[in-house]
Amino acid sequence: MARPTPADMNLFKRLTEDLRLLVLLIRDYGKGRYRNVSPVSGIIFFLAVAYLLFPIDLIGDFIPGLGQLDDAAVLMGCLYFLEKDLYRYRDWRDQFLGNAKPLD
Repeated sequence: MARPTPADMNLFKRLTEDLRLLVLLIRDYGKGRYRNVSPVSGIIFFLAVAYLLFPIDLIGDFIPGLGQLDDAAVLMGCLYFLEKDLYRYRDWRDQFLGNAKPLD
């Protein structure tokens, strides 16, 4: 059965799939199993994490609701730019694992 493409998924399902793949990709990259990540994707990821961790925001977090909106926008933008690498990783992972037990 073919894997769904981003166009086939609703936004929530797409975000959860992207976040799941991102966690798995980071783990496999850290263990040295997967290194096919573009440098631009790495830079975008680290900039997004830095933005989320630093206390200075475009919209202050002290404003309920709006303060978290810019953080969510940065996270969604990061996942959008990383999606190509995430789905390439997913294809590699499917090929690498085949029918074997997951490495989780």
